[in-house]
Order: sequence, then C-alpha cells, then structure tokens
Amino acid sequence: MKKVIFSIIAVVVMALSFVSCGNSGNNGGEKGNDKQQQGLVGNWYYNDNTYYTFNEDGTGSNTAYGVLVGNFTYSESNGKLTLNYEGFTDPTVFNIKVDGKTLTILSGEGNIGSEVEYTRK
Repeated sequence: MKKVIFSIIAVVVMALSFVSCGNSGNNGGEKGNDKQQQGLVGNWYYNDNTYYTFNEDGTGSNTAYGVLVGNFTYSESNGKLTLNYEGFTDPTVFNIKVDGKTLTILSGEGNIGSEVEYTRK
C-alpha cells in the first residue's frame, strides 16, 4: 500500500512539474556512467521550489513544491537515470539528456510521456 501511495504522489508531482517541454542537446546516453554521473552532480532546478540534488557519492534527493519527496541513490547508463528511493524496492527509471547546464528528463519506464527541463544552478 505504501508503494501505491508513493507512486500516485510521484506521478501527480511529476505531472504538475512536467509542464514545460523541450528537446535539445546531445543524448547523455552516449557518455559512460562515470562521466554522465559527474555531469549530473549538483542542483537541478525546475523552479525555486522544485529540484533534484545529485551528490558525487551517488546519493541525492528530490524536492517538489518545497517538500522533500525523498532521498535516493542513483546511477546512469545509456541515457537511463535510475533512482532508488529509500524505503522502496522498485527503482524509478527515466530517460535523460544532459547538455551543459540543462538536464532534460524524458518519459520514463511506466511514467507519463513528457519532457521536463531542469537548469543547473
């Protein structure tokens, strides 16, 4: 039941934050895992209250509308970002592109089909 509630909340939060669309830059999947992960390190903002934080040690967090959604560990391979949220067994997987200061999160496995751009600050 906890997983179902989290999934519903995550989908609603993503749907609300995935208002903008964009498709630019190179596919981050062309880079290796270590290079891509280094490219992800930092804070990526959709707006002042909705952002992802990726740390060098492979941990991170997701805040939406000023509320911590969860802490996670992450990895990237072939343009797929895998987030393993604390307290949940199934990972969240997104297709991504990183181009300089722009992180584009595309439709993921089992997620709403949209694209959202985050900016590194």
